[in-house]
Amino acid sequence: MSHPFTLALILGTLALPVAAEAADRPERLVIPLSDPSRPARIEVGLVMGSITVVPGQAGEVVLIASTSPDDAEEDADRSVAPEIADPERHDDDRAAARAGMRRIPNDSLGLEAEEKDNRVEIGAESWARSVDLRIEVPPASSVEASTVNDGEIAVSGLSGELVLHNTNGGIRVDGVTGPINASTVNGDVAVKFGPAMASAAMAFSTLNGDVELTLPADARVNVVLRSDNGDIYSDFDVALERKPARVEEDHKKGKYRVAVARELTGKIGGGGPELFLKTFNGDLLLHRAK
Repeated sequence: MSHPFTLALILGTLALPVAAEAADRPERLVIPLSDPSRPARIEVGLVMGSITVVPGQAGEVVLIASTSPDDAEEDADRSVAPEIADPERHDDDRAAARAGMRRIPNDSLGLEAEEKDNRVEIGAESWARSVDLRIEVPPASSVEASTVNDGEIAVSGLSGELVLHNTNGGIRVDGVTGPINASTVNGDVAVKFGPAMASAAMAFSTLNGDVELTLPADARVNVVLRSDNGDIYSDFDVALERKPARVEEDHKKGKYRVAVARELTGKIGGGGPELFLKTFNGDLLLHRAK
């Protein structure tokens, strides 16, 4: 298959009042890859909702989508009673037109997926309704995933590159090799590597939350650690290094500025690729895998 594969899905129902039942029946889509012998590159972005990525079968990407249970229950509750317009926002005529009518639950998601040359782009048009996505991919696939509200990003069992960004939610990664770049604004970042990890630079950061890594027992890495309002903990012996003061000169304005870096740098197991861990309000934790 050399042509692009495009699929647009509208998840919806007109039955009343069964919004909660619809949420219990997630939609399952199978997206074939152009080259079944190669892994996929997944690019998925949501405004509202959670993203879970797990290993699947070679040659295909399986997408399972559902509405958030909380959203479905809210829709079901609102569909039972007559929909009465807010008198502060609508005039009497509009309120009268809606009086005695039953509300049809609108749980359509406007989900779209497009595949070309093993690159799969996934998105949802809905800005107000939370979407829960579970994506099954070939184990060596790489993933670029982002969401903004009402969900976390969880990835497990993959060996490809991961680029993960959340805004109001956490990031969980388990049993992977990397490389990884994971960041969020409000939430924890927790990453557990498998028995091996990629020999590459990686970064993990949050503004409000903890950054927690579990490394193989024989890990050999350099670490750069920064927690402005928190503590740093490690199961490993970290050979700390003192960074020289940073000097900045501006000859045009006659300024000479010296700054001491706020990051701690060190080596684990003799050193290796750099791992950068940063939080503003939270702790940094380095665990040794058992």
